[in-house]
Amino acid sequence: MRNDEGQKGKKLTIFQFFLVSLIVIMLVQSAITIGTLIVRRTAKTLEEYSGGMMRRLVENRQVILQNDMNQRWSAISDQEGFLNNSLQEFLADENAEVEDLLQSDELKTRLLERLFPECLSILQNNSTTGVFLVLTGAELETAGDYAGVFIRDSDPHTNPVNYTDLLLERGSKQLSRAWNVPLDTNWTSLFHMEGMGQNPKDAYFYEPWRAGVEYPEADAEDLGYWSLPFTLEKKDSDTYEMITYSIPLRYEGQVYGVLGVEISCQNLYDYFPAGELNSSQQSGYMLAVKKEDGSYLFLTGKGMLCDLIRSAGRNFALSETGYDNLSLVRDITLSGQGIYAVECPLRLYDRNVPYENTEWVLLGLNTERELFGMSRQLYFWMLIAVLAGLVFGVFGIYILVRHLTRPVQRLMQCIMEGSAGLQKFRLSNILEIDALYEVIRDLTEQQKKAENILLEEKERYKVALESSKDIFFSYDLQNHVLDLVNHETMSGRWQNTGAESDFINPDYIYEADREAALKSLALDTDSPYAEFRMRWPGEAEFIWVALSGKVVCDTDGQRWKLVGSIRNIQKQKEREAEQLRKNMTDAVTGLYAFSAGMELLSKARRKQPQGVMVNLFLQDLKNINEKNGIVFGDLILENIGELIQERCRSISRETGCHTIALRLNQDEFVIWLEELSKKEAEGHIRLLLDQIGAGYDEEVFQVHLYAGLCCGENEQSAEELISKAKLARSMALPFAGEKLLFYREIPSYARALPPALEGQDVSSLGYDKDTSLVSVALNLFGWGSDFPAQMLLMLQKIGRFYQASDVLVSMLRPDFNSNYLSYQWHHSQQAAAEAVRKYTEAEKNTFFQWLGKTEVRYFTKEDSERRELQKFSSIEPGSEGVLLPMYDSGSYMGNICILGVEASLLNRPGENQNLEELGRVIQGQLNQQQHDIASRAKSEFLSRMSHEIRTPMNGIIGMTAIALQQNQTPERIMDCLQKIQSSSDYLLGLINDILDMSKIESGKMKLEPFNFNIDEMFGTIRELILTQSLARKIRFVQEIELENHWFMADRMRISQVLINLLGNAVKFTPEGGSITLTVKETPLSRQESSLYFAVKDTGIGIAKEEQERVFRSFEQATNRNPSKQQGTGLGLSISSRLVQMMGSNIQLESAPGMGSTFSFTIPLTLGEDEQTREEKEEIFFEGRRILVVEDNELNAEIAQYLLEERGFAVDCVYDGSQAVERIRTTQPGTYDVILMDIMMPVMDGLEATRTIRSMEREDCHTIPIIAMSANAFDEDLKKSVECGMNGHLSKPVEVDKLYETLNAIICKES
Repeated sequence: MRNDEGQKGKKLTIFQFFLVSLIVIMLVQSAITIGTLIVRRTAKTLEEYSGGMMRRLVENRQVILQNDMNQRWSAISDQEGFLNNSLQEFLADENAEVEDLLQSDELKTRLLERLFPECLSILQNNSTTGVFLVLTGAELETAGDYAGVFIRDSDPHTNPVNYTDLLLERGSKQLSRAWNVPLDTNWTSLFHMEGMGQNPKDAYFYEPWRAGVEYPEADAEDLGYWSLPFTLEKKDSDTYEMITYSIPLRYEGQVYGVLGVEISCQNLYDYFPAGELNSSQQSGYMLAVKKEDGSYLFLTGKGMLCDLIRSAGRNFALSETGYDNLSLVRDITLSGQGIYAVECPLRLYDRNVPYENTEWVLLGLNTERELFGMSRQLYFWMLIAVLAGLVFGVFGIYILVRHLTRPVQRLMQCIMEGSAGLQKFRLSNILEIDALYEVIRDLTEQQKKAENILLEEKERYKVALESSKDIFFSYDLQNHVLDLVNHETMSGRWQNTGAESDFINPDYIYEADREAALKSLALDTDSPYAEFRMRWPGEAEFIWVALSGKVVCDTDGQRWKLVGSIRNIQKQKEREAEQLRKNMTDAVTGLYAFSAGMELLSKARRKQPQGVMVNLFLQDLKNINEKNGIVFGDLILENIGELIQERCRSISRETGCHTIALRLNQDEFVIWLEELSKKEAEGHIRLLLDQIGAGYDEEVFQVHLYAGLCCGENEQSAEELISKAKLARSMALPFAGEKLLFYREIPSYARALPPALEGQDVSSLGYDKDTSLVSVALNLFGWGSDFPAQMLLMLQKIGRFYQASDVLVSMLRPDFNSNYLSYQWHHSQQAAAEAVRKYTEAEKNTFFQWLGKTEVRYFTKEDSERRELQKFSSIEPGSEGVLLPMYDSGSYMGNICILGVEASLLNRPGENQNLEELGRVIQGQLNQQQHDIASRAKSEFLSRMSHEIRTPMNGIIGMTAIALQQNQTPERIMDCLQKIQSSSDYLLGLINDILDMSKIESGKMKLEPFNFNIDEMFGTIRELILTQSLARKIRFVQEIELENHWFMADRMRISQVLINLLGNAVKFTPEGGSITLTVKETPLSRQESSLYFAVKDTGIGIAKEEQERVFRSFEQATNRNPSKQQGTGLGLSISSRLVQMMGSNIQLESAPGMGSTFSFTIPLTLGEDEQTREEKEEIFFEGRRILVVEDNELNAEIAQYLLEERGFAVDCVYDGSQAVERIRTTQPGTYDVILMDIMMPVMDGLEATRTIRSMEREDCHTIPIIAMSANAFDEDLKKSVECGMNGHLSKPVEVDKLYETLNAIICKES
């Protein structure tokens, strides 16, 4: 018992042990921290760091200032050469020497006038506040006034054109007035200098002058002088301080002037941001000069400390300190604080320059408190923190140890008093540690730790489930229960009722993957993993998943559960498949690339060598690419590749045989048809060639594809079969005359050594099937001139890209009220039935309202039932798709329709914008094409007009020359005159066609219905056409079925249309042919009938694609012989427009070599039957007097002859003023009528008429005046009537119409 108590007394308590140990540790740690701060001189380091930061700020300012002083302001040294050249020219002009200049005030004034612009240029280019040029004199030491200029810039950062920011400090008033530079208040004309060394303010002038004299050969840059701050005015009231940089100007070794720039001290303040050195503004920047004795001369500066030093005197000194790059200003303090300076020298001069005060420095100033205050406070508080931490640590340790040991002691006391405790615990040398470690740590801490770990794992599992899309599972290997988590419909516990070896239903696995997947997921595997396609119950499609798991054993080491996850890897597999496809397939055609295809082909033939090898060759692909661009050829190859793939898939579906298609090289393809017979292979390949040919019109594309076939045998390799197929293909056209040939069909003598394989993988040069449509369009249309072929390829590409059924391009022709289906592509290769659709104005307005202002418009099947949409987009009812409107200069011109696409297409990101850009590209190309066509048509029209006008003119001139020859018989002269009249009539017809077209285009053409006998019209037409047809041995037939013979209509325009159509038929019908005019009447009511007109010929015919062009202005069908093309190309266009004005349209049915039929149907109002009038007697005007006013003597002579022939007494005058004078000087009633030309010199006919009508004589108000002019428009007639004329005759005047008009007007006035 005593031994136990003795031993117990010797033991340390836990309180004593922890308290002493921790206090010792705290003391040692504090001692080490304080010792480290002292040994490492932390306070000194912090202060040096503060000085270093200040040094870097000052150095940055020094670099900026020095760069501007050395590179910008001192750049005037480059001007010496230019000024010397100007001086040389000046002296040459004045015939003077430098000595003359320096002695002549007048020469100096003129020189300064010449150099003044250069001074302005220097001032505006150097960003300085002033520039000066002072001309020197004879002696340096002599005081005097010197000529020169000094210009100051109040705002050097801007350069107004009118020099409003400049002031002239020195110089003549003439310069101020000449250059609009105002004078400063202190202006004087001359510089007053007191002599060398007399006034420091003159050093900027004398110092460079002296240096130039002493060193005449030195560079100007080496003699540049930086002056100390001074004021230009000698009086103290001038506060404008500045520094200057000046150089001597030397010519032929003599100094004639000093050139310099001024930088105001105020401008220098921008380089001294004192606030950046400390926030309290107790700092400053100073520009100073370091003297030889080590002291400094204050120049200028900014900041509180700078002002303090300046107030103490301009000279001051610096003392060294214990800090690098820091100096202390001597004898100057701020509130007892020392002022520290950082000195950065400015290298403004080279060594050995002839000047004093060359060591300029930039000083940064800061107070001791601002510079070191923060670092010293930081050091002080670091020591306080260490000591406070020590005190707090000791006190805290005492409290903490006291708090911790007290419960342990109580617990120990309780255990010692209880018998149960003696049985559970064993004593140790340290009672508290034994009790705390064995009871609390071993029991309580272990249990708590285990619970925390379990809770943490539970939370991790929960977060993983919430953030993952994976499906987690746990499969009980003993009870065969599957627990699924994170599945939308299958989460929960499921009992396995199938085979115990499978924890996943095999029916859920894709059949092709099932065997391998089940093998990888066998339950005897500890870490199963498999990738396979799987479909959960209720899902429609299989998706790729990756299943991974791990077997968990229980505490007995037995396999307990399989836990794992199922991850969706569908997109990953799709990316892998797409990458594999790109690696194996050709980027353009989509077929296997050469290398990959040959490998597959070799594997396939090892399994089944029997079959047919096919070689396809696209002829002239190189020429196609060179002519139209590579993209053009790639689009053809892409389409051919798709057709080959479709044909291969069709063969596999029909026969069950395996096929392989690959691109052999640039223009060759290879197809392997496994197990097909010769006959079957030939049928499929011919069908493929026909499909490819159907997609490329021979006249547009010239795409020719040839095929060679070779039957496969066991002993032949794939390379040998391809070579033989190539040989057969090369012999197909020249040998067999076909596009397909078998190798066995080549005669043995022609079976040369098969050609080399020449296979290679072809690079796409940036184009592949995924290239955007806009890029394809830009590249396609940027090459070649075969626009129709480019458009068809583009539509084909659009259709494939959007998997559309049809792509249509419709073009509006508002002049025909028609919508033309100009370009089309159909997946079924069947063209639309209706290429031209007529519309009304109401339908056009309704369509534009439906279209709106959108650039992409989707239309549904319900929309396609609208008639206006069908007419303007060329679609059929039941269609749906996207419509892209196209415009030309803001006017609607047509649209692009992509049919068979769903509205969801426009919901794809960026697809709407892609369609808009695509529409704009195609719109631009179509506009350009239409403009080019119109330009070519007008050029051809001008060419034809030249020919058509020259031909009759040649006849007129030639027949006139023949008729004028001597000894011509009257019969011969009459024949010439008839031919002249025929040529004149033809020429007049040409001009009338052009005038009619102009009237129609301007909307001034009007129909003038009147009562007429249609039989008389047909008789007249027959006489005209019969003469032409008999001359060409063409039979002309009229088939007329009429119930009425009198109608109210514009007979002349109906006759014009029929004559145009019949004349066109005669022109293009060969000898021995026939022309038929058919007219049928269908009564509509008692007052109206419908007349059907048709002109049928057996001529050359017109191709379908050319039929629309013949109705365009200035155009004719291009399939006709150009040498036989006659006329302006306006006849059919005029006829079409006239028929439209009558409420109908001309229909054309024609085919090449089958003749043509032009027909139209118009409604006509019935007319009144008039009795046949007796033949009119000839009109005579005996006793009548007429005044003819005509400036053309020939026309006047013709008119005089025709009028005198009918009894008129004729007087002629030759302009309007003569006509007015003739009327004024003759007796009233002298003339019965005046025939007045309109366009005349001196005074035109309209003005003459107004003057005559304004005369006071009574007969001037009533005398008939008839206009006779070549102007044939209605507005010309209107002008004639408005000025007082009674009628209007158009030149060339029809003689009968002239007599009838004169008779009607004279009789009316009588």
